[in-house]
Amino acid sequence: MRTLRRILGISLLLSAVVQPALDAQSTTLTLQQAVAEALVRNDRILDQGDAIAQADLDLRLARNEFRPKIVPNVFGSFGQTDVASQHYRVDVTQRLTTGTEVQLGVGTATSQIPDVDGGEDVRFYNADTTLLLTQPLLRGFGPAVARRGLTSAELRRSGVERQHDVVRRQVAIEAASAYYQLVAQHAFVDVARASVSRGQQLHEAAEAKLAAGLVSQLDVLRARQLRADAENQLADAIAGLDEARDALLLVMGRDPGQPLAVDAEIPRTASAIDADAAVAIALASRPEVQTLADAVSEANGRVAAARNQLLPQVDLNLAMTRRETAPGFVESFGLNRFRLATFFAIGMPLDRTAQSVQFRQALLERERRDRERLTLTRRITAEVRREVRQRDRLARAVTTAETRVELSRQEVEVSQLRYDRGLSNNLDLVTAEGQVLAAEGRRIAALAQSAVQQLQLRAAMGVLDPSAEIGRPILPRGGSQ
Repeated sequence: MRTLRRILGISLLLSAVVQPALDAQSTTLTLQQAVAEALVRNDRILDQGDAIAQADLDLRLARNEFRPKIVPNVFGSFGQTDVASQHYRVDVTQRLTTGTEVQLGVGTATSQIPDVDGGEDVRFYNADTTLLLTQPLLRGFGPAVARRGLTSAELRRSGVERQHDVVRRQVAIEAASAYYQLVAQHAFVDVARASVSRGQQLHEAAEAKLAAGLVSQLDVLRARQLRADAENQLADAIAGLDEARDALLLVMGRDPGQPLAVDAEIPRTASAIDADAAVAIALASRPEVQTLADAVSEANGRVAAARNQLLPQVDLNLAMTRRETAPGFVESFGLNRFRLATFFAIGMPLDRTAQSVQFRQALLERERRDRERLTLTRRITAEVRREVRQRDRLARAVTTAETRVELSRQEVEVSQLRYDRGLSNNLDLVTAEGQVLAAEGRRIAALAQSAVQQLQLRAAMGVLDPSAEIGRPILPRGGSQ
């Protein structure tokens, strides 16, 4: 009984270990699954995640400049209240995006005066409570200057997010391209195996006819050459299959050499959008356009801040202060006897070379950004038009390749019929067999390139959503999925 239980336990353990491995090998990986895994595990995606995290930290640090700062400062004795120069103080500072700064300081410090008659020293507390409001009137005035660091951090965070979207589209297209390439290589292997089988049959038929005296030795040599060529093409196709599988695994973030099964079909895709409409969508949707618009806005803000630094320093200060002498610690703090003080701080350096140079550099930076925006518009227009032309060219290539495959198969049938009836030697048949293999290879390659090109066109237009679109057919405008 124990032996039976032990055998049953071992069987269950082996099934638990072996069955997942068999399922992993037998499960077919769809295009959507491959892209989804690449969008999670690809190294470039992970790097972009780190960049977003760093941008978030920079934004958090910039926002922290406009949050209250509380600084306690205590220097006191343990139990000895007669020690002089003890101080207890809390300072609170708050900066506003308008350039205003509010400071509140509440504290007291011990002090003592020796008695001239030799008696006990006089001990007391110097209380200091001050509420100070500082408002720049010229230099440093306004949100454009005060929150420039925060604005830059926000723009950088938005730029990193858009760059993350760009990388996601690039990785998705790379995964789709590698996936379709693997599917195409599977098809190449199937075609090559069929060619090997066909060459073997032709070789055996030629030898049989040679033995019967119906053909010459030259027909046998041609058939043997066709068979050898087909075997070499099969070996090359199998090697290409392994390379395509490793390329897909690398894009997905897996180790090369793992078993992988994919769908054997390459979907027919169609998109009827014309070049002008595609360019208009791209100029409104491409993340690079928005990123450069933010860069122009940042350059304008830098010009405004640099121009502001050329102004003299004129600050208005309002202070509510209470400075009293109290006999005890508790008596040091109160809400009475506050005094209002108003004063100005004015400063104007005679040498403003550094400020002038910064202002001039900001102007040059803004001009450069304006040129970049114009150049980007032209580049996107040319890129989208090129992608549209490439889409149309590949669509024609698919149609032409399918026609060639059909014609090549008919030519094989005619050549086979003439050869079987003794109307010709096998030269035409061997040539037709080679043309079928070449035409089928061109058809598969054109179909894979066309499917990837549709994704590249939508990425160039800035509307590709990898999670929602890849793996589904792209229909013409006005169609429904």
